Amino acid sequence: MPPTAVDIFESYRRTLIGLVYRITGSMSDAEDITQDTFLKWNQVDPQTIQCPYAWLAKVATRLALDHLKSARVQRVSYPGPWLPEPFITDSETPDQRYALDQSITMALLVLLEQLSPDERASFILHDLLQFTFPEVANILRKTDTACRKMASRARAKMGAESRPFKPGNKDEHEQVIAAFFSAVKQGDVSALLSVLSDNISLHADGGGKAIAAQDILQGREAVTAFVLERLTPALSAVGSAAIQSTWFNGAPGVVIWANSEPVSAFNFAVDSGKICTIHALRNPDKLRFFKRVGPTG
Repeated sequence: MPPTAVDIFESYRRTLIGLVYRITGSMSDAEDITQDTFLKWNQVDPQTIQCPYAWLAKVATRLALDHLKSARVQRVSYPGPWLPEPFITDSETPDQRYALDQSITMALLVLLEQLSPDERASFILHDLLQFTFPEVANILRKTDTACRKMASRARAKMGAESRPFKPGNKDEHEQVIAAFFSAVKQGDVSALLSVLSDNISLHADGGGKAIAAQDILQGREAVTAFVLERLTPALSAVGSAAIQSTWFNGAPGVVIWANSEPVSAFNFAVDSGKICTIHALRNPDKLRFFKRVGPTG
């Protein structure tokens, strides 16, 4: 029996969610827009579509861009640093067991925020998802040349972070995180400094609904002082049973639970055995996604 229209769509649903998430930085929007794409798919005859994925990607991207252009207005007035909603995945899937997915990291998604919507889409479609420029041009209703220029501007704005990514080392990543939390719980300044890079930054997103640093913190001293003042007492209060390792945004992370509610989630960028960026989610609207996996995984 040939696949039905629903079967065809469902085979691409997760891929489409990933595409829209990279454009919007929002899992809830990615799920909603993907469902809207399904509704449009249901209005056509699949037999008339030569390449279902190309058709679906085009519709999903255009819907995502329409949404992003309106959402950017809200993000300009966002209280404190903005971080994307978490993209929670299973660390045991074959493509993630040995390599980190650098195309959905918090660090990259934060960098993408400085791009215009069309620049962002051109970069994501071509550089991250391997669409050709003619395909990108068809999706964005622009010329090949225009799309090449937009992708080039995106790379220039993002600097070295836009270059091809090297796979991360999962074991090293987890070891560095474990050393970080061990030092934090013990209040060990020396041990904490030893796992932080000199130019470390900390981005804490409270969304105006939870206590968080109102600005991006830079440097080992500033980050160490903040972590020991805020995080050490919190870890002592909740106990080790409420600290859960959870894989999200392409890397091992940590979620802190209190009274069966996620109260903080930490995601780390690690380079050469040192933490170079800490992303801390404190906004309860974004933390709610961890309830899907729960405090026991």
